[in-house]
Amino acid sequence: MKPQGEQPNTILFIDDEVNILNALKRELHDWAKEGDIILQTASSAREGLGVVEASPERIAVIVSDLRMPEMKGSDFLLEVKRRWPNIVTILLTGFSEAGEVMKAVQAGISAYILKPWESGYLKAELDKAIATRRLRMENDSYARTLEEELRWAGEMQRALLRPAPLKAEGLEFRTSYRPLKGLYCGGDYYDVIAIGAGRFLILVGDVAGHGLKAAFVTGILKAIIYPEYVRNQIGKRFSPAGFLSWLNERLNFELRQTSDLLVSFFAGVLDRSALTFTYSNAGQEHPFIVSKGVSRELPVSGSALGFAQSSMYSERTEQLVDGDILVINTDGLVEAGASKGSAPVLSLRDILVGVPYGAEYHKRLLERALEMSGAQDFDDDVTIVTARIE
Repeated sequence: MKPQGEQPNTILFIDDEVNILNALKRELHDWAKEGDIILQTASSAREGLGVVEASPERIAVIVSDLRMPEMKGSDFLLEVKRRWPNIVTILLTGFSEAGEVMKAVQAGISAYILKPWESGYLKAELDKAIATRRLRMENDSYARTLEEELRWAGEMQRALLRPAPLKAEGLEFRTSYRPLKGLYCGGDYYDVIAIGAGRFLILVGDVAGHGLKAAFVTGILKAIIYPEYVRNQIGKRFSPAGFLSWLNERLNFELRQTSDLLVSFFAGVLDRSALTFTYSNAGQEHPFIVSKGVSRELPVSGSALGFAQSSMYSERTEQLVDGDILVINTDGLVEAGASKGSAPVLSLRDILVGVPYGAEYHKRLLERALEMSGAQDFDDDVTIVTARIE
């Protein structure tokens, strides 16, 4: 019996010989009744297409002849595969032209049965086809559910990570986050937090991996960074290096059961009054400062979080001038196409050269990276944070 609520399983037989169709219906009557299966017939491929078009959701299996007038069975099966790929197809024929059979195979037939058929074998193949159709329906349902869950997780992650709106005199902050296509959520972390008069903490991180596992870790980062550390430092001197050392120890404790998880992280304090940027880096991409059209790299590096229980990080201060643009990104921007071997790893410096600051700055940086790599899309999550001294 079919599960309650499931659409009837209809098997559509297509043959230009009416006596063949009648014989199939007689022979399969009791078998179909026992399995709650509906048998339907069509005397040509064109008629069969009309039946499927009328209600494709009812059709579980199509059994087609090969040699028919107007439209060959092989062409019909190819059309079914193109338009309704989840319908299971079987070729039942008395002919064996190699070229036409190969076309039917390309159409993804689940069985090739020669006339005259053996009843037990035909029923066994139909049973397998019905089971395959049910499995495809279940897989589609699971895939839709998973996509809905991932979409929801992505929306929640964006809401969780989105920095509070900042109105800072003399500064313009922009943030962009683009998860890996099809996953909706990922392992990039970013935040901009006001920590005192004219001082802002800029954080960018990248959890190894993609999808829900990485997104879950970014949720942990969001949950611990501000309430456990940053909040207590507001109004005080903030050391990015000291913060990264604390975060490394905290993550090693929080994720002590997960030995293969690494997090790269960048932390910097932008002081608008002093026109300085003090930063530290734990395995993250090197940011750049664009000053009067010339970019300079911020070279400080350190080991990613999670390599060791305790780590010390270097810290450096850069002097800024009005008009400078600070650009911080995760590695997804410069690795477009690299995972498929279609492009070398790009240089952020080269990307920046071709994109002047202005409207849709981040969008144009993304487009420039894809243009330079020749890739159609990014292979990893991409985050960009920029700050311009006005």
